[in-house]
Amino acid sequence: MNIRQIAGMSPNYYEISREERNYAAIFFAALCKPGNAEKFLKYCGFESIIGPEFGIYFEYAYLRDMWNHIIGEEPRKNIIRNKLQINNIEKILSKTPIEINTIFGIGGKTSSAFIQNPGKWSILKYNQHFPDNDDFLKICMFKWSFNIKPDIVIHLDKDRSICIEAKYESREGSYPATDKEKGIFRSREIEYVGQMELQKYMMEELLGVKTDFMFLVFKKEKSATHKVISWAEAFGAIEMKDMPKFAIEMAKIISGEA
Repeated sequence: MNIRQIAGMSPNYYEISREERNYAAIFFAALCKPGNAEKFLKYCGFESIIGPEFGIYFEYAYLRDMWNHIIGEEPRKNIIRNKLQINNIEKILSKTPIEINTIFGIGGKTSSAFIQNPGKWSILKYNQHFPDNDDFLKICMFKWSFNIKPDIVIHLDKDRSICIEAKYESREGSYPATDKEKGIFRSREIEYVGQMELQKYMMEELLGVKTDFMFLVFKKEKSATHKVISWAEAFGAIEMKDMPKFAIEMAKIISGEA
């Protein structure tokens, strides 16, 4: 017997799904339907004219992907130099790529040819090289920014965006994530970094994109830092009739209509 038989139930997955990314993906797909992005933006009070630089992106990983397109080590060094601004950064950047990668604790195979993606830096390893708490936290924020992937980012143009974090029941997340990393933060007496704080740092400080931040939630709560909209409002603002049945049913469930 399989588990469904043992449990005496065999629902379609859409009937039981609690996966936030699944609902976010359904909403993303619906936004890509003609006219829906304009409807949603208008409902939320944003500019709803779609220009040539407009785009909607799911699990947005701009920094990670841009790093792979940079040619040469000097631009990479300049990014680290200008955005980290930690003690002894010039001394660190005067070293070879493999030495720089080692100082920041690249896990796995360390490249001797180029400075690797900061998202691969290891807190457990670079912790020993940076005793100053301010420097340590700056490095952590920089590293995390290359790893985080906001659920949905709507670019009105290259310099203006809306960052949407989709929630089912969970609250705003925080960093670091692992028990060992949290132990380092506790031993240093450094507070954890909130999800929205990190997203704001990534979008506005590192990328230079003016951004509005939004939570998409089942039950609305007030927030002083970002717009909050319910799933019922979001799906109610757009047209779902051309979406597949399972997507329509999921929209009803997360909207509290099922």
